[in-house]
Order: sequence, then C-alpha cells, then structure tokens
Amino acid sequence: MRAHLWAVAALCAACGSSEQRGDPGRVTLHRLNNAEYNNTVRDLLGTSLRPADEFPTDDRAYGFDTVADVLRVSTLGMELYETAAVNLITETLASGIGATSQQFEIAGSTTSGQPLNNGWLFFSAGTANVEYTAPAAGSYRISVRAYEQAAGPDPALLSIEVVGQQPQLIPVTALAAAPAVYTADVTLAAGPQQIVVGFANDFYDPASMADRNLWVDHVIVEGPLGGPTGGDSRRGRILTCADLDSADCQAQILSGFAKRAWRRPTTTAEIDRLRAIVADAVSRGDSAETGIRLALQAVLVSPHFLYRVEVDPTPDSRTPHPVTSWELASRLSYFLWSSMPDDELFALAESDTLRDPAELERQVRRMLDDPKAVALIDNFAEQWLFTRALGSQDPDYTLFPEYDDELEAAMRAETRRYFEAFLREDIPMTEFLTADFTYVNDRLADFYGLPRPGVTGTDNLVRVSLADTPRRGFLMQGSFLRVTSRPKRTSPVLRGKWVLDNLLCAPPPPPPPGVGDLGDGQMTTGSLRQQLEAHLTNPVCASCHTVMDPIGFGLDQFDAIGKYRTEDGGYAIDATGSLFGQIPFNDGRGLAAALAEQPNVYRCIVEKLYTYSGRPPIRIDAVEHIEDLTRAFEASNYSFKELVVAMATHPSFTSRRGEP
Repeated sequence: MRAHLWAVAALCAACGSSEQRGDPGRVTLHRLNNAEYNNTVRDLLGTSLRPADEFPTDDRAYGFDTVADVLRVSTLGMELYETAAVNLITETLASGIGATSQQFEIAGSTTSGQPLNNGWLFFSAGTANVEYTAPAAGSYRISVRAYEQAAGPDPALLSIEVVGQQPQLIPVTALAAAPAVYTADVTLAAGPQQIVVGFANDFYDPASMADRNLWVDHVIVEGPLGGPTGGDSRRGRILTCADLDSADCQAQILSGFAKRAWRRPTTTAEIDRLRAIVADAVSRGDSAETGIRLALQAVLVSPHFLYRVEVDPTPDSRTPHPVTSWELASRLSYFLWSSMPDDELFALAESDTLRDPAELERQVRRMLDDPKAVALIDNFAEQWLFTRALGSQDPDYTLFPEYDDELEAAMRAETRRYFEAFLREDIPMTEFLTADFTYVNDRLADFYGLPRPGVTGTDNLVRVSLADTPRRGFLMQGSFLRVTSRPKRTSPVLRGKWVLDNLLCAPPPPPPPGVGDLGDGQMTTGSLRQQLEAHLTNPVCASCHTVMDPIGFGLDQFDAIGKYRTEDGGYAIDATGSLFGQIPFNDGRGLAAALAEQPNVYRCIVEKLYTYSGRPPIRIDAVEHIEDLTRAFEASNYSFKELVVAMATHPSFTSRRGEP
C-alpha cells in the first residue's frame, strides 16, 4: 500500500487548478541526443558513419535521454560536432568518387637507417611517417614493397600503423633478389591521417656479425575499398547542379540541403550567409566546391540542425497554439523514429496538411509500420526496461562460468523481440508481465531448460511456450534478472526498486545518509532473505524496504544471471511475499499476476512513454495529459500501438505555448 501512497502523493503534489486543463505546457529547446544525431545523419546523408558514438554520454532525466531540460552541450561536445561535420561532408561528397591510389617515398631517421637503391634501409629499429589525406571514411589498403636482410631465428617484422590504432606486425621473408609487397587493411576517417611504417625487431650478433635489417621501397595507400558507398546518388543528392561557380547553383545546393537538415524552409538571409562562406573560400584561392563543403559543414553545426527548434509567435504568452506543420513533422519523426522526417512528411509539411486530424493519424500509423519504428524498441523500450544496462556490469565468472557474450546477446534479443510483439502484433499490455511465451534461440533455450528450437544467432529467435515452466512475462527474462543483480548474488532490493520505479511510477525515497549495505560477498550466516529481513529491524530502513524487498523476494528463485534455482547457498528459496502488504503471492508468477491487476501499472506505462516523448511528468499540465491518455489506453484494451497513436495526436503533442 505504501507504494500506492507514494504514487498518490506525487500525483497530488503536481495537481493544479481547473484553469490549467488544456495547457500543453512550455517546451524546452530540444538538442538531438546521440541516437537521434546518428539516425539523422544516416537519413540526411545516407552515411553509415556513427559520429555520436564518440560524443559524451547524454544526460538522463526520469529514466530517459530524451528530456530536453537536461540535454546540455559542452565545449568538448561542440568540438566533436565540428569534427563530425567535416568527416560527414567529406565522406558524402566523396561517395561518387572511386577508389584512389597514392604512392609515397619514405625517409626515416638517419640514426636508424639510410637511403639505399631508391628505398630506405632500416639498420636498426625505427620508423618513417607518411602524411595521407583520406578522401572519405572507409576501408583502405596500405601496401609496402620490402625485403629483409636475414639474421637470427626470426624474419624481420614490418610494422604498419595508423596513428591512434593498433600497429600491424607483418613478417617479411622476401630477399633482395625479389622484394615482395606486404599489405595491411585499415579503417580511416575522412581527412588527414598519419601512417607510420617501421622496423620492429632489430637483431645483431657481435660474435658472428649477423645483422637483421629491413629495406622498404615505397608505400601505396589505396581506397576507399569496395567501391563508393551509395554510388553517385549521395553526392548528387546534395550537389544538385553542375556549375558550382554559379551563384544560382550555389544557392540551389545550399537552400536544398539546409531545408532538409534544418527540417524547415530557409530564409533568403540564411542562404546569403552560407553563400558568403563560399565566396570567402574562393577569395582565398580555394575552389567553389571547397567553399560549398565549408558551407555544408556550417549547416551541420548550426543550432537549427543540432536542436529541434520551435518558435512561439508570442514567446511570453501562455495561450496555447498549434505547432506548425514543419514542427509537427519533426515531433512525429523524432518520437517514432528518433530521426528526421522523411520525404512524405516534408511534403505534407510543405502543403500544410499534416495538421489535419485524419491525415495526422494516418501518418502515425504509417510510421509505426515503417522499419524505422524500431527506434521505439532501441530507445524507449531499452531505457524503460533497463536492457541498455545489460553488459555494463559483468557477473563473477568464477560463480557463473556459463554466462558469456553469446548468452548475453540472446537475452537482449529476447526482450527486444518480446516487446516488438506487443508493438507490432497488438497484444494487450495486460499480458506483458504474465505472457506464457517468449523468444529464444538454441543457446537461450538450453539456459532456460527449454527444448531447442533449432535456430542459432540472435536475428531469428523463435516463439516458444512457457506453459510448463516457472517463467512468465518480462520480469522472468534473463535480461531483467541480470541487470537487477549484483555480480555475485541476486538483489531483491534492486529488483523491488525497479518494479516500484518503472512499473508503478512510485519510486521510494532515497536512503538516508549512513545506511549500510549488505555488500556483494557470499552470505555467511543465514539465507539472503533472512539477512535482509534482519536488516529491517532498523525502523528507518523498514519504512521503504517492507515494500521493496517482498517484491524482490518473489523473484529470488532466479539467480544473478537469471537461471532458475530452488536453493541458494544450501538454503531453500522462500519466494513468498505480498504486494503492498495486502496481496499475497507464492512465487514470481504470482507476483507478476498481482502486478498485472494493478491499474497503476498501466498509468505508469503511459507516464513512461509521455516522458520519453520529451516532457517531464511532474509538471501540472503533464498530470492532466497522462490521465487523459490513460483513459484512452484503457479504452483500447491496453494496446501499446493505440497508446502511441493517442499520444501523437493528443493536443499536448500537437500544440505549445510560451512563458512569461
């Protein structure tokens, strides 16, 4: 009951007067988070580069990295945005250019070598540098013509290294009579690269005067390999006219690109500023294409690209107004796809028909059927269900030797495919905690003690029945059970707290300062449950743990990697408990069934999705919206797909206001 009281208290604290009803709330300027950035450049440029993988980790609020209020930009972040813009534009405009080959002569330090026969003889360990500018990101082949002057038991080792990557050591067995070509395949980012070629294992025997040396001729760098990514279409989609020196052509290229990148029409003044960048580059002796590249890079570091910009006609007015069709197109695409609008959404924004209620609903349903709606799994479900945390803390391999990368990947894939079934197949969310099916491959089936379905890998999991097993629904999947455990043992506290936080939206208060923890070691006296129950003799601890711990006890038949068990350390598992101290259960299945009967679970699902859409759930206006959407969720027989449709067409999503 206490968890219910926490939820009621949080709700009442946010309640406002009736005059607040219908208020869509103020919306903070939303920076693209890392997932949105990667997806946006993919759809804008057709690139396979993922620059945001190297960006600082996004801040999270209320469990999600989509809440605009905490998406800040640091100085380092701006530097990385600039680097990414350079690499992205260079790679895209090189996409219509085939592989190139460039030859370099080398000269190292005279302390380790000397010129010989138009090449360089390393007579001791040393290196020589090659400065190379990669026209595009991709795979490259570095070829070195070389021979050894043999001595000692081993062949000479040729070292080929790209600065910032591991060197590749290649045995050289060719002799001076017939030098051979030795190659190393590397991955390069677009732009300047430093390649280091060297001799890695010098050998000299004073007694016999045996001296191992390495002779290197030229170095050839070839690439990008595999042909241009996307052919001429990627370059041609940006450079839409041929006369790059023409002011009209430049304006056409820049306005077309900026319109898509900024997700709205551009102004004449904006294009004039971009064209000024081109003119400045030309005045300094660069080509028009170089100037256009610089202007395109400027587009990608503009706040209009990095942020989802929405404008209030009267910024200090609290009167709600509909967002523009362009703003609505972006709201939809980033909510459902974590990416920019596609051509159809742009066309509807251009004609200002997207805000028509029938058209808006049609677009939401179309977008949910699109493969890009997998973003709801990647970004909403994986944060809500904590599967993003899988792998962030490994179990103790001496205690759980069967846990490996293959099993972990299968667990992650199981939860993804399970959630997808509720999204795509319209299974009521009332079954999310109690369903008697899941998705496994042979590896996960063996772990769960199920018959093998005869499939391997994580791309083609098979639906199987759990009817005669102790497992039911999400709470008994390996991914959840692993991320709510310690490395050496289960954690009823973590599991109970997760349920309160993420299924009931009733997080317990933080522990008071100085409260101890049981630690991560093996229990020495009594079962884990007995030790935790003894912990409750402290009334300060008991106020929260009497609610959290019984929930976790209900799942304690599953160990720290999610395997079913009946005892722990020689003690029989007692999985009985009660929900809120009022609803008894005997095991995990009973706990799941009790939770599935709680209305607050379904309100909490609405709150989580509402928060993921970018709006903190604690504002006065948010409470009203969540209650409205919860009623719609109930009316749809708890269809998650219909909840998404209701949320994307709700006035709180399609309108905004200013703030004094």
